[in-house]
Formats: sequence, C-alpha cells, structure tokens
Amino acid sequence: MASGTNAFSPGIFIMMKHPEVGKVKMRLAKSLGEKDGTGLYRAFIQDTITKVQSLDVPYRIAVYPPESQEMIIQWLGQVSQVFPQLGMNLGERLQNGFGMMFEKGYQQVIALASDSPDLPNEILMEAVSGLQTHNAVIGPASDGGYYLIGFSRDFFIPEAFEGVSWSTETVFKETMSRIGSRTSQVYVLPEWADIDTNEDLREFYKRNRVQPSRALHTMNYLNSHPKLLQSLLS
Repeated sequence: MASGTNAFSPGIFIMMKHPEVGKVKMRLAKSLGEKDGTGLYRAFIQDTITKVQSLDVPYRIAVYPPESQEMIIQWLGQVSQVFPQLGMNLGERLQNGFGMMFEKGYQQVIALASDSPDLPNEILMEAVSGLQTHNAVIGPASDGGYYLIGFSRDFFIPEAFEGVSWSTETVFKETMSRIGSRTSQVYVLPEWADIDTNEDLREFYKRNRVQPSRALHTMNYLNSHPKLLQSLLS
C-alpha cells in the first residue's frame, strides 16, 4: 500500500535528503568519494522504501530540501505521496512532519530515518505494534542517536525535538529524558546501526554478505563496485 486510504491507521513518514552529489553522506564521501557516497545513499533510500512497502502500512516521504520534491518524484516515481521537510533544523523538521501526518488523520505516526538499510522488518513491525499499546516508540541507534521515533496523536510531545544536540552521541538520551518527563509509556526497540562511516559500512557488509536480501539495493551497489568493496574490506 503506497499512500494508504485509511487515514485512521498508523502512518509512517520516511525522512530523506535529495541524493545530490556532494550534499549527502559527507563522512562516507570523504573516504569513498562523493559519487559513491551519493550512490550508496540512493541505495539506502530504495532499501528503506522497499522495507516499508512490505509492511502494508500507509507511508509518505518527507524530502529535504523542500524544493527537491519534483526531482525526488522524477527519480522514484509515484511510489508514495511526498511532502517537504519544513524547518530550520532537524528538530523543527521532525516536529512539522508529525504535524502534517496528524493533520491527515493518522492516530499513530512513526518517523523513520533512511540510513539503516538493513533494519529488520521485524523491528519495524514491532514499532507499529508497540505504538498501539504505548504513547511513544523509539529505536536507539548504536552511535547514540535513533533510527525511528513515533507518537500516538493524543500524546505527541513536541519538546522531544527541542534543544537536542543533533548529530551527537547524546541524542537518544536527551530525547528519552524529554519524553520521560511527560510519559512513562515508551516502547524502546532493539538497538540498530545506521551507516555514517567506513566502519559502519564495513560492519553492514559483513552482516549481510551471506543473506543480502535484507538490503538488496545497497548490497548490489557494493558488489557491483569491486574497487570500492576491495578498499572497504582491506
């Protein structure tokens, strides 16, 4: 189900940047080159969308910068409804994303990052079910951030996104502190890794090389670039 017809079911929005060369995955690009950094991020996005599509849960794509909407649609086609990320920082953009989804009538909303391409489907399903019985759900990332966060409409906590030290190892702890001051009904998912560095990518390849289907686009990209793969594993 691409965009969904039942507005009162849970909804997911995927946070993504326009995969423009030199503008995404800069830490990877420093060592791999801007072209491969961007190519990998495109694969991350495709794997994330494929994963969400398999849930049969309504979803939308939140794109940044806002003016890239048409380019995203031209690239991905009409896989889902697209809306712009609005705000001066990530916190404001997440706040506004939840607001847009709640305005559409969704009673439970999940925001999902696009740089954990091998996140197991089981964890996503656990997030959806956890939000049916809790006020909030969050998935901690191994670098101290989080790969997923969700709220029930009646218990949305905008403060969870205010004053957070984004892109640091304290993001998850800060966010949990803000949520915990308002509700104890928080479902914490298993920790998972996102991919920001060479070491992250190396570990990703090692855990998926035997069963690449969990992140097929990303694994295909790596396997079709032998020089990149060789430098990564050397």
